[in-house]
Amino acid sequence: MFISSAAARIVGSDSLKSNRLKLRIGGVPEHFNYLWKLPETRESFRNRGFYYEWIDFPGGTGAMVTALENGDLDIAIMLTEGAISAISNHKTFRIKQPFVMSPLIWGVFSSTRSRNEPIPGFAEAKFAVSRKFSGSHLMAKFLAMRQGIKLHEDQFVVSNNLDGARKALQEGSADYFLWEKWMTRFLVHAGEFTEVDTIAAPWPAFVFVVNNNAQLDWEPLKAAIDDAVLMFESLEQNELLNALAIHYNLTVADVQEWKKTVKYFDGNEYWKDRMTAAAIIMHGNEMIEIIPSQAELF
Repeated sequence: MFISSAAARIVGSDSLKSNRLKLRIGGVPEHFNYLWKLPETRESFRNRGFYYEWIDFPGGTGAMVTALENGDLDIAIMLTEGAISAISNHKTFRIKQPFVMSPLIWGVFSSTRSRNEPIPGFAEAKFAVSRKFSGSHLMAKFLAMRQGIKLHEDQFVVSNNLDGARKALQEGSADYFLWEKWMTRFLVHAGEFTEVDTIAAPWPAFVFVVNNNAQLDWEPLKAAIDDAVLMFESLEQNELLNALAIHYNLTVADVQEWKKTVKYFDGNEYWKDRMTAAAIIMHGNEMIEIIPSQAELF
């Protein structure tokens, strides 16, 4: 079994009698990834011969692409559209399997601050995005194309993360911002953002992505991930809902609504077809210039 040279190999001394592997796994600091912060998940991985360090990426997909490319991350839990875009742009990445099969629900937000003029329609508006080719960038293009509008690159304002987008909307340098609906909910409750629309892309929300040069042996990792998901879904629900609400500054009602929409990967065999279909849809909506082959994607 091999792992990227930057990851540390740790010799275990317990009954497993095997080398344990230290992995760096990263994703956005959102409720989907709460399970990676739990000691039960770490135990699931230890039982399969792995330790991991969890790394939050508030900068989203673009920041993960850079970390994965530079060898600072072993496994990225990345938005499907971001992973496909990166591979289409010739990054030497591969999608190993889905993490969240249900679509991501994006909120389309504007600022509630007073303006001297009305907020423009999407065709004339500026959109705050975390980075070019990030999910917020790609989904703004998808939103516009769904309404028959083609956005130009000068309509995107790079803001790095949620805090940067908040500043851009408050200052008026951007008019709209797309981000995960529930993770932005506290700003709606606080009266800072107005949710003007929602949009869900017709593909699984998150996938596991690796740098092809890392040569990870995926099968034992897949078993550890399966164990962790089963554990997470078996937790006592009232305790979990309260913990999620506190950790992410949500109401319990918000978490309940989110939980109703989420389906983690269950091992089905048709997911690669879903990814290929996503690439075709993205190309049709001018989100990518080239449709990667299955050999490039997987």
